[in-house]
Amino acid sequence: MLSALSKMDPDWWVELESNYRKRIVQRKQLHEAHGKSILDCTPGSEAACRELMEMVIQFLCMRYPNQFQFDWRTGMVVNQILKTQYDVDKVEPLTFLLDNVPEDFLITQKDEKTGLYHLRAGVCCSAVGWSLGIKMGMPLHEIHGPVPDYKEKMQMSMDRCVSVTISQSQC
Repeated sequence: MLSALSKMDPDWWVELESNYRKRIVQRKQLHEAHGKSILDCTPGSEAACRELMEMVIQFLCMRYPNQFQFDWRTGMVVNQILKTQYDVDKVEPLTFLLDNVPEDFLITQKDEKTGLYHLRAGVCCSAVGWSLGIKMGMPLHEIHGPVPDYKEKMQMSMDRCVSVTISQSQC
């Protein structure tokens, strides 16, 4: 059994399943109905959102080359499944993710004053009973406050895992 803090297999970071079109339609409908409770970012997170979008585009084009193409000269991403295209210089990064990827993404950033990681941006359509709008800006331990035994059993390893993961990605 894998724990929530186990290392992710990068080959399966984003999976496209047979219900891909339906999931994307649902995500767009949820965003239309719930706005910032589904998709939001705080000032200062723009570069992280863009970096995430670029990483996802690169992954999609490598993993699913018949379904996604990127023309580096024009900056256009083509989604052959949905018959859509996006100019990466003009699209909001989280909107691109909402419109093309059936996964949720949350971005945390370190608060330089406290050293704690806070939720700064994300697109989250799948979490039952969880609202991005309510959790935005909170440190990890506050976000997970309702989780039974979080503080006693998981907080230290979660903080360490996020810190190590982020440090490694900046290398």
